Amino acid sequence: MAYRRPSATEQNASIRERSLSVARQVAEQQSWLEKKLKPKKITARYPFKGAPLLYATCGFGSLGDALFGYNSGTIMW
Repeated sequence: MAYRRPSATEQNASIRERSLSVARQVAEQQSWLEKKLKPKKITARYPFKGAPLLYATCGFGSLGDALFGYNSGTIMW
């Protein structure tokens, strides 16, 4: 008999089912204090993501290098 590989949708459904069961387990094990302290809504840390975030980070790093002379953590004599 030939072995049949599960399709991507079957794999995704299996993974989702396992993750939901783990989430239920974690929710059952939480104390009342953890439930009260857990945030109800999670917001993004930065207002943008992806390439714009990368370019902004590089830009601020270059600005710090130009203004303050930081050069890869080395001291030039």
